[in-house]
Order: sequence, then C-alpha cells, then structure tokens
Amino acid sequence: MKRQPIEDDKPWYRQFWPWFLIALPGSVVIAGLTTVYIAFKGADNLVNDNYYRDGLAINQRLEQDQRAIQMGLSADVLVDNESGELFLTMKVSDGNTYSNTEIPNQQLFLQLLHPTDEKRDQDLVMTLVGPNRYRVDLEAKLSDRYYLRLLPEPDREWRLNGEMNFSNTHQMTMRAQ
Repeated sequence: MKRQPIEDDKPWYRQFWPWFLIALPGSVVIAGLTTVYIAFKGADNLVNDNYYRDGLAINQRLEQDQRAIQMGLSADVLVDNESGELFLTMKVSDGNTYSNTEIPNQQLFLQLLHPTDEKRDQDLVMTLVGPNRYRVDLEAKLSDRYYLRLLPEPDREWRLNGEMNFSNTHQMTMRAQ
C-alpha cells in the first residue's frame, strides 16, 4: 500500500525553514555591524600620530629627569578621600639624608594620567601651603591606577614620576627616573 504525499497548503512565508535559513546570514550581518560600532565607539586613543614632535621632546624629558636626580628630589603624595584633597611634600636629599632645603616654586603642576582612558586624565595646579608642602582639590574621587608626573611651574626644569593605584592605596613616593 502506497502512501500519498501530504501536500502543504501554507505559503512559503508561513513555513519554518525559509525563515531559519534567512535568520542565519541575517544574524551574522547584525553581529558584524555591532562589532564595527563597538570598535569605533571604544577606540583607544593611546597612539600618538605626531612622532617627530615627540621625538624632539624626548631629550628635554631626559634632561628634566637628570635635573631632578642631581637635585635629589622626591615627593610624598597623600590622598585624603574624605575631603577630596591631595597633599604633596617635597624632599631634597644629598644622597643619604633629607635636608630642609626649600623648593623655590610657589606652584607645582601635577598630571594624573590614566593608562587606557585619555578622558580620565587630569592636570592639576598645586599651591604652596607650607614649607615644601603643596595641596590641591581633586575634581572627583579617584579610583584605579594612574601615572603621576610632577613638574614645577612655570619653568618645568625638572620632573618626578610615579604610579599609584587609588583603589587600594592613599599614599606613595614619587622619584626621578
């Protein structure tokens, strides 16, 4: 006994298989467009395209570091999360001991550089509040890791560098490198 084939009287757009076969490449197109959107929206801006100017500035930076080493400079950084202030105490060393030599600058320029997000970088001008003691109000409570760079204003003849993770510490010492 032969079986009669069952005829399907539904139109194609009411069938499962055509829509399944259309959905596969359609999902790939949507995933590709989403990937392109994420790539452009979250693009890293860590690469500097002006290599020549940066190359010329390297020698100046090395001279700033050498000057700070010659002067025996270091700085203790303390963050008060309660008041939102950052305090800095400059120290001058003759190699073995720290002296009370005063740094002649009335202001220091502190850069907080986030390693991956340029929008979170901050440039702060610290004011003198006592002998070799400086302070600044922070714009917002800091978290995560930052690179710190300290320069005197306005001459910028030396610089100190450091790295601090504000999530788990509130003090550190910056040194010439």
